Amino acid sequence: MTRNYSLIALLAASLLATGCAKKLKPDNLPALSGNVTGSVIYRERIALPPDSRIVVNLEDVSRADKSGVFIAQQTLRPGVQVPAPFNLRYIPSAINRSHRYAVRASILDSQDELLWTSTEAHPVLLNEADKPLTIMVERVANANTVAPPLASKGVAFKCDELEFIAKFEANKVQILLAGRSLTLPQVISGSGARYTDGSTTFWNKGDTALLEMNGVNYKGCKTDTLPTPAK
Repeated sequence: MTRNYSLIALLAASLLATGCAKKLKPDNLPALSGNVTGSVIYRERIALPPDSRIVVNLEDVSRADKSGVFIAQQTLRPGVQVPAPFNLRYIPSAINRSHRYAVRASILDSQDELLWTSTEAHPVLLNEADKPLTIMVERVANANTVAPPLASKGVAFKCDELEFIAKFEANKVQILLAGRSLTLPQVISGSGARYTDGSTTFWNKGDTALLEMNGVNYKGCKTDTLPTPAK
């Protein structure tokens, strides 16, 4: 009887050890590629204005009570027509596997007026193999009758992979991206003007700038003359 009890105890210990080993084994998740690909389309059978641009954003949408957190952005310059292919590049280390991510897209004219925009977020399943997304954007009603936004009074910057407008105020700067804005306080800098909130940093000197968001450094930023609003 004692021998049987010893055998049962040994078997139970073996099963417990196997279970623990499975729990300790890392998930067999695919490696993050650092890219989200797809295309932007709309229903209307019309061409895009020659001065328009398409902006695609990758956001962390884990918090239902807050707007999405900016992860990456790509701007497609004039000359691109729908379906417009995009290839968003992001830093894999900035991704939390337990969070939810989505892509949104907008089409703006030369005055930063919204022409088309996605009305829903398109989920990005980063824990699965990469699959191209199709982002449908809807035309904005009365898009050509609204006044140009206040953002056009700022300074436009064009980086290698990003475009934004910086609106300078006393001891702070407002960074205006497509669909969102960030306000950064000014801090001491040995050269140029530096603004940061601890996670996003903007540095400017003359007509050049650097922008760092979510661990991504956007380089090659230079002032880009804003078009004069049509009278």
